[in-house]
Amino acid sequence: MNRAETIADVLRRPVLTRPVLAHEVSERLVQGLGARSTVVEWTATVPQLADAIDTALGAGHALVIERQGGDLIGTCQCGRRLGRINPATRLDALAVPWERHTSGALAATA
Repeated sequence: MNRAETIADVLRRPVLTRPVLAHEVSERLVQGLGARSTVVEWTATVPQLADAIDTALGAGHALVIERQGGDLIGTCQCGRRLGRINPATRLDALAVPWERHTSGALAATA
């Protein structure tokens, strides 16, 4: 199954593995309607749906560093924000929180 087929499959039958977080209730929701119907079969927050797609695709916890203005922003591939540093700061300032995050995430799945 290719990436597009996997995402389409998740959108047909999402496996929502985590509860809605309080701050997500005021954000956008995604609803899956039945085929040729207006009947709602499932409802999810965008982060819940992203988690379901990431799980289906086997997405991991890569450290992502992006430049924003004069700063470097560190996030995990799963979406967790790790911090903001200036370019003169050692990348360890982002790598250490990422390692802590991934250690916790791996322990939770064990």
